[in-house]
Amino acid sequence: MQIIRNLNQIKTSLPDLALTIGNFDGVHLGHLQILSEVKKIAKEKKLSSAVLTFEPHPITFLKADKPRDFRIGSLAQKLKIFKEQQIDFVIILPFNQKFSVISADDFIEEILAKILNVKHLTIGYDFIFGKNRQGNFQLLEEKSEKLGFDLSEISAVKIDEQTCSSSLIRKLIVDGKITEANKFLGRNFTIAGIVTNGRKLASQLGFPTANLVVKPHMMKLKFGVYKTETFILHLGKKFPSITNFGIKPTISGDSIQLFETHILNFNENLYGKKIFVEFIDFIRDEKKFSSIEELKKQILIDVRASY
Repeated sequence: MQIIRNLNQIKTSLPDLALTIGNFDGVHLGHLQILSEVKKIAKEKKLSSAVLTFEPHPITFLKADKPRDFRIGSLAQKLKIFKEQQIDFVIILPFNQKFSVISADDFIEEILAKILNVKHLTIGYDFIFGKNRQGNFQLLEEKSEKLGFDLSEISAVKIDEQTCSSSLIRKLIVDGKITEANKFLGRNFTIAGIVTNGRKLASQLGFPTANLVVKPHMMKLKFGVYKTETFILHLGKKFPSITNFGIKPTISGDSIQLFETHILNFNENLYGKKIFVEFIDFIRDEKKFSSIEELKKQILIDVRASY
C-alpha cells in the first residue's frame, strides 16, 4: 500500500484509480462495504484501488468549539485496516483553511479528475463535500459524464434496523454499550499507547496495571470497568485483562483520566512498551469505595466475573 500525504508528493501521473472518499473514522462495517466495492470495481476494470481521506478530521477544523476527543480510531489504526483490506493507494489530504474553501466543482475537476486520475468513484449514501458542503451525488453525476469517470453510490448498512455510522458508534461507546458498538464496528473497539509510569498503587493492592494516557483527540469511554484483551506488541501475544477507565476515586486525589489495565497471570515490566487494549464488555460503573480493602474485594469480583 502506497501512502500519499500531500498532493505535492505526486510527481508523476498516478495509475487509473477506483477511488472512494471519506473520513472513515473507526472504519466500521459500512465503511468496509464501501472498501469491498472499490476493490471489486478495481479488479473488474483493471484499476488501482484507492482511498482519499483527511487529516485532521474536518470537524476539528470546521467546528472549533466542538470537543476534540471524538475520534473512534487513530490515523495509524485507520491505515492498518486499509492495509489489511489490501487497498493500493491511500491519499491523506491535510484539511486546513486553504482546503476548506475549495469549491465542489474545483474539487471534482482539479483534484479528482486532473491530479488523481479517477476512473471510477464510489461514495457512501451520505457523502457531501466542498465549500459550504455544496457537493453531492447529483453534482458528481453531472460532472462524471463530462470528465469521463464512472460513479456508484453505496447504501447504508443496517443492523437491527439501525444505520451503521460513526456517530452512532460514538454514542454507544460514551453510553458504555461497548458490545453494541463492537457489533457495528465489526471488531472490538481498541485503544493503543505506550505504557507510562504510575504511582504503583495498583501493584500495592496486588493487581498491577499497565497505565495508558491516550492521545487527546481519541474518544473517552464511560467511566467504569471493562472486560478487555490486551495485545503486547513486543511479545506478539494477546492476554485476557480487565481495564478501568476513570479517575481512581478511591485512591487518587486528582482528576486525570486514565486507562488502567490489569493483565491476568502476567507480571512482566511493560513500562515504555506499546500495547493495544481491546474492549469486549462493560462490567460496572467506576465508584468510590469506603476502604482499600473493599476496592481489592471488588477487583477480585470483577476478574472472576469476566473470566
